Amino acid sequence: MKTNMAQQIAEKWQKIAESSEAQALLKLALHIDDICDHDGDVTEFLPTLLHQLAQLLDVQTVAVTINDADKKQRILQRYDRGTCSLSEENILKYAISCIHKKDWLNVLEPEPDINNLLALPIIKADRTLGVFVLVNKSNGNFTEYDKIVVMLVEAQMDNVIDSWLKKQEQRVISIENRVMKKLDKIRDESQDQGEALDEMIDTLISSVDAQIGFITLYDSEKDHHVPGGRVLRGNRPMSQKDYKLVGDLVREAKDNHKTISKGRIEDSEIDSILVIPMFMSGLYLGSVVLINKLDSEKFSDQDQQLIESVTHIIDSFIYHEEKVKRLMQLVGREATRDVEEALMTRRPDTGHGKRMVVTMFFADIRNYSKMTKDMDPTTAVRMLNDYFNAITPIINSYNGIVDKYVGDELVAIFSQSTHKGPHQLLAVEAAIKMQGDLQRFNREWELTGRPIIETGIGIHTGEVVVGQIGSFDRKDYTAIGSNMNFAARLQAVAGPGEIIISEQTYIGLTGKIMARRVGPFQIKGFDQQTAYLVEGKSPDTF
Repeated sequence: MKTNMAQQIAEKWQKIAESSEAQALLKLALHIDDICDHDGDVTEFLPTLLHQLAQLLDVQTVAVTINDADKKQRILQRYDRGTCSLSEENILKYAISCIHKKDWLNVLEPEPDINNLLALPIIKADRTLGVFVLVNKSNGNFTEYDKIVVMLVEAQMDNVIDSWLKKQEQRVISIENRVMKKLDKIRDESQDQGEALDEMIDTLISSVDAQIGFITLYDSEKDHHVPGGRVLRGNRPMSQKDYKLVGDLVREAKDNHKTISKGRIEDSEIDSILVIPMFMSGLYLGSVVLINKLDSEKFSDQDQQLIESVTHIIDSFIYHEEKVKRLMQLVGREATRDVEEALMTRRPDTGHGKRMVVTMFFADIRNYSKMTKDMDPTTAVRMLNDYFNAITPIINSYNGIVDKYVGDELVAIFSQSTHKGPHQLLAVEAAIKMQGDLQRFNREWELTGRPIIETGIGIHTGEVVVGQIGSFDRKDYTAIGSNMNFAARLQAVAGPGEIIISEQTYIGLTGKIMARRVGPFQIKGFDQQTAYLVEGKSPDTF
């Protein structure tokens, strides 16, 4: 194929070799060769290339569009000879038409700002990278010669643009992984929720070169938003009018369930703003707000994609008065009266805790970071939500309480025994059910091209302190104590598809489940421990 393409180019070169434009075209070809041999950023060289192309073909505007990470067209570079009122939207409209056609687009019918237009898709190995767009030839319509020149440029530039796009994709993935790692560290190491939110928004500001950032928390009882984290850099002011504007956009993002991105706002110090609402199982928690890029440009699609992909880490830091009600909605409305009463017995404003023996349940997706490393962020979030939507009702049906979601980890507490058995048994049976259902879900998900999800589960029984934990303004019903730490570390022992339970849990299950002794394991902070690998429920008959 490459040989045929070389022959075609050679033949077309022969046709134009004697033309008066041959010297200019040769200069353009040499410039393209120089770009192809250079390791720098293609955006540094495109302005000169487009300038030469515009001069050679005597056109007013030359642009190169590309597909971004979300497969949306955007202009990579543009060159205009003199003053030009042609909008980017108009250029992109014809670029999209050219991509759909997958062939030349030659527009001869005049319309506002466009007398004629020529476009060619940039294709590399059946992958459409973008489009070359030429608008408004000064003398007549575009000719066969113009097509030959553009085809020559496309044939030599496709490798350069393909390589640049791949580098940009890897850069986005690298930045995203770095931001997520830092947010995870803040979440795991911070002792104060307010300070953690400040550090998190500071991290997000740095990742997209913003100047101002807020994490707003939604108080559903009073129906207003309060800043949970706030960072202002530089001396850009935030007037009362601007604060009101931010509040209006936060409410709009909440009501429409989608991100808002705006550029320059008149009569305001806001050059650009990005508002990302945060929802958990349909419940609105608050928003991430970023204001004013350092370079005064609008937040890019890549900026939006990055922030949207990492905000789920912040969810576990957002607490307010309606957390208990939200928890009930998360685990479903089929929760038994005993579970509901256990949740509601402590009023949010009490400082009292209660010691009790519970069974702790930790489930974590194995190799999640590796699985989602090269995955589109929207797909990764959708996959994680589908997973939690599938397994949460299982916890509820066995009388468990979902305590929290931390990234791809689910933490649940079983404290109420029923006629079906003690809470130890209910927790293990929920785990068996979950692993079984995951096999079925994986078969369904695999048909849609999703990767297989394998979960490791750790279960431990012991005494904890339960109660409303948090500040005066925000409290969360949860459990604390060394046994929670032990359960979390026991979960790390479980392999994909495995259920590992502690000896303390197994003591109450003798004869009710099939399990085999494994270990001893060196559990950090707890010396060597023996555990049990669950193989299933004990058979009713032999």
